[in-house]
Amino acid sequence: MVRMRACFMVRETPYCCDMHVVWDWNGTLLDDLPIVLASVNHGVAPYRSEPVTIEDYRTHYTRPVKRFYDALLGRDVGNDEWIDLDSRFHMAYRQKLDKAMLAAGAREALERAARVGLSQSLLSMYPHADLIPLVNEAGIEHHFDRIDGLRGPPGDRKARYLESHLDELEVDATDTVVVGDTPDDAAAAAEIGAACVLVDGGGHHREVLEATGVRVASGLIDAIAPFLAS
Repeated sequence: MVRMRACFMVRETPYCCDMHVVWDWNGTLLDDLPIVLASVNHGVAPYRSEPVTIEDYRTHYTRPVKRFYDALLGRDVGNDEWIDLDSRFHMAYRQKLDKAMLAAGAREALERAARVGLSQSLLSMYPHADLIPLVNEAGIEHHFDRIDGLRGPPGDRKARYLESHLDELEVDATDTVVVGDTPDDAAAAAEIGAACVLVDGGGHHREVLEATGVRVASGLIDAIAPFLAS
């Protein structure tokens, strides 16, 4: 049994499988791409005449995020402009967030993983204080042994958070698979020695995901299918 800190639930059922699944939130369990795109367009409206399309987003999105805006605007974004763009994006995102839905297959994937005894947790680079109520409102918090969001500055490295997340759970990276939707998820998993599966259909072209060298799945059920059969 894994015991969590006071703000987390305690899983009462014994595991029958050694594999642990770390789920990403934004773009993986939460299908927020439509509101992300709308929020990006709100942010760039004073600086760009043409709306940003989904193809634009998938072609140019990168981290650090400032480089993404450099690409969208075709020039280096000044510091004051960057602060304004980032502020405008987050204001619009929070206003639209109540329209975001869980991704297709999210509930089924979590339930099927639980039925075969996979332990599960959630790690996101979305601010922790904002993340917890969103997961609770979605009604899926009971599936996770631990839920962690960003507690440091925006843009912090996910690998550092992933390593700490697994240390708190007392789970080995070699027994872990990260399910995410970005090359950052694959890079974080590789850095600490965990496996990774990326889900297609989000903010990156499939060939970009495939270039990471990890398995690319067509959906959340497909992502964990090999572990369901083990």
